[in-house]
Amino acid sequence: MQVLLKKLLKQLVKLLSKKVVKRREVRQVVVQTLYQMISAHKDLDINEAVAYVLEAGVFPEEGYEGIDNEYFYELIEGVRSKETEIDKLIEPYLTGWSLDRIARIDLIILRVAFYEIFFVSKEEVPNNVAADEAIELSKFFSDDKSRQFVSGVVAKVLDDTKAENE
Repeated sequence: MQVLLKKLLKQLVKLLSKKVVKRREVRQVVVQTLYQMISAHKDLDINEAVAYVLEAGVFPEEGYEGIDNEYFYELIEGVRSKETEIDKLIEPYLTGWSLDRIARIDLIILRVAFYEIFFVSKEEVPNNVAADEAIELSKFFSDDKSRQFVSGVVAKVLDDTKAENE
């Protein structure tokens, strides 16, 4: 009995010290957090949304206790503060679609990608990395049709940003 208790305590200590640090995981938690903040039946602040995501989101078995990455907060605050501006940047790329017709999760993924493409330095996140990460996020959170949609939108914006930089 004591051996089992010691083992459980050791696992608990290990779990309590885990934090999300990898950028890909950070983006996944950002997408889930933003989704919770717009989908909740009540207004959630960032801390409540993050707590919910870490407990019930993609990584509950990991036992993460928090986010140990400044970029997480930069993405959350950046996307939220520039949402209207980002949406205006996205709209021209939605051939035959409008923002209100896009699945919420896909819109959030696009907002994160467009924020990284237009508002984060290229040294920190090159445009092609932001686009690749958006496609990976859509693979993770959506179906193949959504992945193709997100991929098409980010491909168009990459083409335009390359043309502008030439």
